[in-house]
Amino acid sequence: MRDVYISHCEKDFLQKIVTGGRRLDGRNYNESRKLNISFGSEYGSCIVSLGETKVLSQVSCEVVQPKQIRPNEGILFINLEITPIAGQQFEANRQTDLTVYLNRLLEKCYKDSKCIDLESLCIVVEEKVWSLRVDLKVLNHEGNLIECASIATLTSLAHFKRPDVTRSGDKVIIHTLAEKDPIPTVLYHYPVCLTFAIFNDLLISDPNFLEETVCMSNMDEGGNRGGILVVGMNQYKELCLLDLTGAAIDNSNIVHRALLVAADRCKELVDLVKSTIVDDDTARQKRVKKNFSDIITTEHMLSLNKKDLSICLKNYNVEDIQNPQDEEMEDEDVKPEPSKYDVVPSLPQTAEIVAQKGASTWIEISSGSEED
Repeated sequence: MRDVYISHCEKDFLQKIVTGGRRLDGRNYNESRKLNISFGSEYGSCIVSLGETKVLSQVSCEVVQPKQIRPNEGILFINLEITPIAGQQFEANRQTDLTVYLNRLLEKCYKDSKCIDLESLCIVVEEKVWSLRVDLKVLNHEGNLIECASIATLTSLAHFKRPDVTRSGDKVIIHTLAEKDPIPTVLYHYPVCLTFAIFNDLLISDPNFLEETVCMSNMDEGGNRGGILVVGMNQYKELCLLDLTGAAIDNSNIVHRALLVAADRCKELVDLVKSTIVDDDTARQKRVKKNFSDIITTEHMLSLNKKDLSICLKNYNVEDIQNPQDEEMEDEDVKPEPSKYDVVPSLPQTAEIVAQKGASTWIEISSGSEED
């Protein structure tokens, strides 16, 4: 992974506007970017867009042998990959610290919290179980990858349906979608990871790439504290994950405020995920074709051609700060008062003086003595 450098001007500017109660894109401290969920043709495939951050998720299943310590439980595997398509700083076929960090957070949030009924994935005890694999691909990295990836993981798992299985004697028959209806995944609860950027005592939800980079770096010689706080919570306001990266927190009110904001935000996200899945099921029952090509428009194709930095501050208008004296000066053609003489430099030891009054005459004055 290549290093991303940010100038001191960007750091100082971002620090000043955040301290002043504003953000670059015009959002409030607790306001998140626009969330969009689109489903593919297969069950368990979706694209989640959080602002300009986009993640593709796909769930697949296969029959494998269970683990010896868990003979009656299925297996859940989560894998996230970041390719150069997500950003120019990433390299192909090379695992970075960011990839390992995101995979660990997703496993803690979804495997350790036991949100999936793994016993329902068992076919034959100690012989055959279902193994669910969640593959995540980052399409564009514009900050807050963990929240976008967690929403994609939750949506794809809740949307996925595995084939039905029938056991006759020692034989196990896996039916196709045409023979029997698929079986949805059983979820006990719906956890979501939310990210907060810490600027000293300020807490900012859903930070973009620039805000994440600035809060993790040393912004000035004064040693401002900054870091990334990840909170995993379900719709019942139960804490599933808490992770801090960066400087240590010396104020407990920061964590308390983050939990209050995360509780309300998680409930909204879970309700949105459930409603989109219900709408997708209704559309599939009506034989409506689903494909990612429907969401690919000219705006999506040209999204990478946008400017690197877009500023949209609230309550800011160029016309409001225009000086009223400037408007009067524009109406009247006011010329500056001319000086009595305009001295124009010319040849060495020579000056050309132009008189402004009367007829224009040229007088040449030489410092040298004239020869007779």
